[in-house]
Amino acid sequence: MLWSIVSVSVFGVLLGLSFRVPALLAATAATALATGFLLDGPLLPKVLFPVLALQCAYLVGLSLANLWRRIGAGSH
Repeated sequence: MLWSIVSVSVFGVLLGLSFRVPALLAATAATALATGFLLDGPLLPKVLFPVLALQCAYLVGLSLANLWRRIGAGSH
């Protein structure tokens, strides 16, 4: 379970750096389906935790992309 959350978080940051909301929606659906089929345990926590990790990591990546754009625009 820990590795799934870590890998989904890394993917979420990379997604936030490059893509916008439609890609996040597709990634959320894919994450929910994959964790629902691959992980053992009660359905709600095994789907909810990786999806929340993906969403939060996406926001981190989006914030980093915005910060880098501001730094790049300020230096010109």
